[in-house]
Amino acid sequence: MPLEDVIFGVKFYAEQARLTMALQAITIAAFGIGILMHQRWGLILALLYMAQVIAGHAIFIASNLGVESQRIHVKIASIESPVVLLIALYVWYRSRPLLRPISA
Repeated sequence: MPLEDVIFGVKFYAEQARLTMALQAITIAAFGIGILMHQRWGLILALLYMAQVIAGHAIFIASNLGVESQRIHVKIASIESPVVLLIALYVWYRSRPLLRPISA
């Protein structure tokens, strides 16, 4: 079975999947470093990444809902979606004070 990856509901296989996974790993490392360094951009990048994950799940589920060969993948994405949404909401909630502009 070839390697596969999904971004914004689009499936990638083999070398393209390897490239998209590498780009995601770089993104996660970048926002991880930003958060560890207490940088505002780290949180913003993390929130943007989480928005991409949520949108990707929704697009994938909606576009493959009636496809019999994707039934198990749609089921898995449907089970993962509430957890991903809760993580995104938690990151957003905890980062609100840091995302507000500093007023003098």
